[in-house]
Amino acid sequence: MATTLQQLLDGLTARATAPQPAATIEDVTGAVAHLGRALTGLAHDGLTPTDSIRQRTAADLAAACTTAGRLWPHTGGPLTDLAGTAADLTGRDHALMGRSHRWAVTVEVAEVADHCARLGRRLLPQAAAPELATVGELAVAVERIAQTDPPTASGAVILDRLVPAAGDPRAAAQLTILDASAALGAAIDRAQDNGEFTLRDFRAVVAAAEITSRSAGTITAAATGNDAGPLLVTGLAWQLAGRASTVFDDGRPTRPTDPHGVVPWARTLVAHVRAQVPVDTDTAALRDRDHLAAAAGRMQQVTTQLPVLADQLTAAVDRWSRTGQLYANARDLPPMDNMPEHRVAAVIAGRHVQARGDDLDRLRQVVGRAAELSTGLADALHCATPAGPSAHRHQAHLYAQETRAPGAAERLLHHAQAVHRDITTIRSPHQVAREVPSSR
Repeated sequence: MATTLQQLLDGLTARATAPQPAATIEDVTGAVAHLGRALTGLAHDGLTPTDSIRQRTAADLAAACTTAGRLWPHTGGPLTDLAGTAADLTGRDHALMGRSHRWAVTVEVAEVADHCARLGRRLLPQAAAPELATVGELAVAVERIAQTDPPTASGAVILDRLVPAAGDPRAAAQLTILDASAALGAAIDRAQDNGEFTLRDFRAVVAAAEITSRSAGTITAAATGNDAGPLLVTGLAWQLAGRASTVFDDGRPTRPTDPHGVVPWARTLVAHVRAQVPVDTDTAALRDRDHLAAAAGRMQQVTTQLPVLADQLTAAVDRWSRTGQLYANARDLPPMDNMPEHRVAAVIAGRHVQARGDDLDRLRQVVGRAAELSTGLADALHCATPAGPSAHRHQAHLYAQETRAPGAAERLLHHAQAVHRDITTIRSPHQVAREVPSSR
């Protein structure tokens, strides 16, 4: 089953704070050592552009955890195993993290280190192991800094990135919708790491996100009894992102599809989404289905991943804007201040040119707009889903913060109006002539 870094840290916290924890001091210090390993990597990669109290405190906490972790031989145990896996995931994703991501992870790891240090001191005589007391003091210092300079919602997305189960999820006896979502995210990462993420991949992910958000809107309306119309705007936003991408061409020839690549996993996710909410199902029919609550719960889990997918797509657009891998008709690109003579000539002649920098601003903006509307949709579905264990407690909390913050309703309404305006005014020789891949 797919999991997240936040789930691992939550599991570690639950064990460390249990009223009667079944843990040994060796297990506790083993966990603290792994947390120190994670913090060391985060501090080394950098939490701020320059030296700062945040940077120094995190580095000091990493050193304190490393020291405390050497007090007893590591014999393993549930705390050590959970912390070790969390540290491995943190190290594996370090290339994907910016400073805001690293700060979000540091704050969560510091909180867990504090709980582990408290447990260790409960297992020892009062004056023993002052190193654990130091860990607790520095962890509290990090938490205090976070109160005045909290992690951003976009930075905390890294905590809820799904990690697929080992091996090929398709080989599992029962592939879940969450497994498919995790495998899609992992396929995007692989393609980007190898420099093989194509426009076809981009459009397949956008199409899967569009279908997912439309289904989520339909099932939210069925669960709440509200009109589905406003909830379907998110799907239109993703559709607009797909249309905006058709202006560009990456010049890559069509080649056989990698069975473990982005496009097959996008299709697999869409198949699972449609199994939950068939295309021709209306809200009245959904309300009559016995398994509406279960379907809403599964859709809530995968809908929380839409902003994560948007984050990955934005990273791809940023890379294309730097590398100039995309081409477009000069007439279809945004106007420029002080347009160079060669671009003027290209516009007059209708030639294709290399797209760089600001040329991709519109594509970046429509993906960002879809991400914010997806955040609102995820919160609406979270509120409509009956209370129960959530695979994404942390992400749901962030969505609630984002959508209920001052001005959030106006911002989401502005995005919805912008989507409607763009959909009705977009000119479309490209959109008519080209189609989003068959994953739609």
